[in-house]
Amino acid sequence: MFWKKKTILQNNFFISIGGGINQIPLIEEAKKLSLLTIGVDRDICAAGMHKCDIRIQESIENYDEIYDKLKDFLIEGEISGVLTKSFGPAIKTASYIADKLNIPLFPFSKADNFINKEKMKIALKENKINSPAFMIYSNKNADLKKIKIPYPFVIKPVVGHAKKNVELISNSKGLDKYLKNLSVKNENYLIEKFIEGDEVIAIGIVSNGKFHLVEITDKIKSALPYFVDIMHVSPSKHNILWDEIQEIGQNIANSYEIINSPLIMELVISANNNIHLIETTPEFGGEFLSDILIPERTGYNIIQESIKSVINNNFSPPQVNKKIRKNVVVKYITGTDGTLLSFNPLKSKNSGIIFSRIFKDIGSNIRIPVSNHDRIGVIITKGNSVEEAIKNAEEAEALLSIRIGESGDFKKL
Repeated sequence: MFWKKKTILQNNFFISIGGGINQIPLIEEAKKLSLLTIGVDRDICAAGMHKCDIRIQESIENYDEIYDKLKDFLIEGEISGVLTKSFGPAIKTASYIADKLNIPLFPFSKADNFINKEKMKIALKENKINSPAFMIYSNKNADLKKIKIPYPFVIKPVVGHAKKNVELISNSKGLDKYLKNLSVKNENYLIEKFIEGDEVIAIGIVSNGKFHLVEITDKIKSALPYFVDIMHVSPSKHNILWDEIQEIGQNIANSYEIINSPLIMELVISANNNIHLIETTPEFGGEFLSDILIPERTGYNIIQESIKSVINNNFSPPQVNKKIRKNVVVKYITGTDGTLLSFNPLKSKNSGIIFSRIFKDIGSNIRIPVSNHDRIGVIITKGNSVEEAIKNAEEAEALLSIRIGESGDFKKL
């Protein structure tokens, strides 16, 4: 497609839907491939927007307006690809722009099947992909007697992310308390059969319709009733199920007509190695797996290869049989109720430290985590064994010397 009001010498462009700090790895990898980058974000001064050649100020949810602004630029050249490192509305917008520009991603008509959990579960059932039994509960017409899923069960908003308001419910009193505590009323909720087992995250790439499994990690959660991600461990003890998980990914790609895209799956492995798909989405995931854990552990640049797949430029599939010796963990830092008073930044990458980041500002309110947004920070470490990598993460967390005081303590400092 050629638009000719503004002339830019290079003629290959790549769109990043989102321009925040988490988009930076995507933007940087696109630039390494000699692509000019177009960043889209409501905040024109967002961290990733400074790295873009063209900046479009617009909410990532407003896909019609984004497309209109793209046309207004009338740049001379071809938009070769579009992706996002965000979730939900961002992947819907990416699919819309891709459809408009004839970029092979996945159909815009399928996007809501990933965002709306009810539609996702229906699609999984129609395509015979094993997933826990479910029903939809409306708080508008609440009737506890109509619930057919036995206790305990998992409840979550039909549309949501970051494990917000995801909880294990043990009885009717627990459900009544859950619904009364919600800040947003009259929503629909997905009630899902609780499956006992190990949770894993599987990440791969769909390229030209073929799914390539890249990595499986074991996920450690916070104590029930919440499902906050506390740690990701690789290699997974469930790597023996690689072929079966690869097949599930291919089934998803076929069912959702995905041509090119990263793909992430959240799975539970129950007794006798039965695999249950909890959720899936065509994105990189937000747990530092695609940008740090996978490249460090395997040497595979999943973000760059996803871009190359979308722009049809020398895509290289992962070498799953390559001998890998590294063990990597992503450990999240959590705290108790109070105020973040201080911490000591990690000054070096000794003791196997690969990466660290504190999410909260000094003076922020901290609480025992009930969603992923409550985590204080992250430490990523490696070791000669999984146990050593975990030990390195624990020692690095101790070096941070995080101080949390009671409410009001920060004002006294």
